[in-house]
Amino acid sequence: MGCIMRNTLVKTLIIAALLLCSNLRAKANNCIVTLKKAKIQKSSNMSYNHQLARMYGLQNRENLKAYHVGSKFFDPSHKVPTAGDLVDSIKSHPYFIGSFAKEPSYDEYVSLKAKVRHPFFILETSQNERSDFYMVHSKGVRHFTINISNEKSEYMASLNNGYSKIYPNLSSFIKCTTTNNELLKNS
Repeated sequence: MGCIMRNTLVKTLIIAALLLCSNLRAKANNCIVTLKKAKIQKSSNMSYNHQLARMYGLQNRENLKAYHVGSKFFDPSHKVPTAGDLVDSIKSHPYFIGSFAKEPSYDEYVSLKAKVRHPFFILETSQNERSDFYMVHSKGVRHFTINISNEKSEYMASLNNGYSKIYPNLSSFIKCTTTNNELLKNS
């Protein structure tokens, strides 16, 4: 009786070892297939960046509210930015080069690009007590302003680039601008 139990136990262990090895081999094959897919997807990275730009370029105030509600759900410390918060984030950005009395001319932009060694830079113009901001990129100049919503005593600010798209924060605006070449036209 002991011999039969021992043979059964050995057979069970062998079958378990074979199943485990075949399962590991299948997982290894899946990893190789995943790596090959990743290489293929890397080549289509530009379309992913375009989709990312569309995601951050919100179309209306309701989408902006939904963005903030979703962000607050996933991160309870998320704060809905006010106009002051957005101005502070712009002026404290390392690529912000300063304020100007009026918008620079084309020649002045070329001169600034030659002096500044960043991939892009941001500047502000103040006319008629209104602040306008410009992001100067290798493919063009992008004008944007800060919009304030005062619906139901709820202050919610966003960035607007004049293309009927609004952005919840500066980092979203920068991602969309640097990843989506269509948006880099002079405005």
